[in-house]
Amino acid sequence: MPVPSSTADLAADARDLTPVQLLRLARLFAGRPGIADEATARPDADPHERTWLQLAGAPHLQVWLIRWPPGTSTGWHDHGSAVGAFTVVRGALTERTRVAQVQEERLGAGDGRAFGASHVHDVVNLGEDEAVSIHAYSPSLEQMTHYDLVDGRLRPAGVERREAW
Repeated sequence: MPVPSSTADLAADARDLTPVQLLRLARLFAGRPGIADEATARPDADPHERTWLQLAGAPHLQVWLIRWPPGTSTGWHDHGSAVGAFTVVRGALTERTRVAQVQEERLGAGDGRAFGASHVHDVVNLGEDEAVSIHAYSPSLEQMTHYDLVDGRLRPAGVERREAW
C-alpha cells in the first residue's frame, strides 16, 4: 500500500479494506511523528476517561486516535458490520476476547490486532501510565453493540449508534 500524500487522499481512495490492510494503515498513522502527542484530553472531557479524535473518515473508512488513561476500558462490544484493526502507539493495552472462555492478550507499543466483523472484545488499559492507540475500521462504524459478561456468557446490553461519537 503506497503512503498517501494526505489523510483526505487516503479516505477518498479507500474501498472494502481487509483487516490486514487496516492494520497496515493503522501502523502507517502510528508512525507519523508526534501522533501520540495529538491524543490530548478534550477541554470539556473528564481527564480520567478515554478521549478520541477522528483522523480520517469516509463511507468506507474511519481512523481514530484514542487516549487511554490508566484503568479505562471500552467494555465488551462489537463493531457492527465493520472489520477493523488497532495498534498501540504508546503504553500498553490488554485485549480481552471470549471464545470458550475469556482470554487476555497484552499489546505494547508497536503491537496490533486485526479482526473481522463478528469480533467481540473489551480493550482496557491495566497499566499505571496513559496509553495511546490508532484504530481503523472499514466500512465506517455505524453502530456498536455492547455486551455484559454474565455467568461466562456475553449478553447484548444495548446498541450505540454513530451519532453518539
